[in-house]
Amino acid sequence: MDKRLKLLIAASHDTPDLPGFFQVKYGGEFAARKFLPHLTNFEDNPDYCSRRCFKFRQKLNLNFNKDIAGVIRFPSVLPELIDDAELYIKSPIAEHDILIAVGVHPDILVELVKHAAKAGCKAIIVPREDPAWLSPSFANKLKALCEQMNLEYAFPRPFCSLTKGKFRYINSFIDQFKIGRPKYTVFVDDNEKVAAVDVSYSSACGATYHVAAGLIGVDKEDVVSIANRLWHAYPCLSSSHMDPEICDSPMHIAAYINLNAAKDAQKNIRRIADGKDT
Repeated sequence: MDKRLKLLIAASHDTPDLPGFFQVKYGGEFAARKFLPHLTNFEDNPDYCSRRCFKFRQKLNLNFNKDIAGVIRFPSVLPELIDDAELYIKSPIAEHDILIAVGVHPDILVELVKHAAKAGCKAIIVPREDPAWLSPSFANKLKALCEQMNLEYAFPRPFCSLTKGKFRYINSFIDQFKIGRPKYTVFVDDNEKVAAVDVSYSSACGATYHVAAGLIGVDKEDVVSIANRLWHAYPCLSSSHMDPEICDSPMHIAAYINLNAAKDAQKNIRRIADGKDT
């Protein structure tokens, strides 16, 4: 796909507010502290990234500010049932190709998808960092709505499980933004120490670059153990609550995904002499 994709990001505000009677809270911390800073290369949020990771990232083309058509924020505390969700959506919304909705109330999300389709949207991605964000029944409803409106869709659980499939716009999103199931290549020098790490795809929170930066200088045989330790030191904001549909928590799934990425990298270690510059 030659044209660069434009993103519209919808998320709840990151606030400490607590829900009252007949209210629910949709946390905005994942978007505010992880996803958006990662998309903009931590340009405005260097404190959310370690100094070593920030320095590592600055050598790479990871600032996608120009590809973000807009960011829509919703209140984090809302009624359990919203009678008129239109009141929360300011029309018209920006033209875009991909809508990414992170922790958005389902009643608002239905109306937002309808507005997005009118604004030229081609695909929606609704990550399930928390089981409460997207129930199985609502996921089916959202899928049917997308199919009715000729929209591609993905509901990764968690976001770092996103992989390529039958939808070309979502596949192009993964390639353009280098976001999805983590994959990286480790290069070692003649002393069997990691001299460089090439990230093909990062988790949406940016943890993969934190791991990559921390692996530089590590002994070849320690790649998996150190990578695993580094991942756990980069706070995962996926929920630790059990998702009854998969009998596991999104955070636990994320841990396995990132551990397997490290194991794959160790299996396929290459040498600097193979063509990677440090």
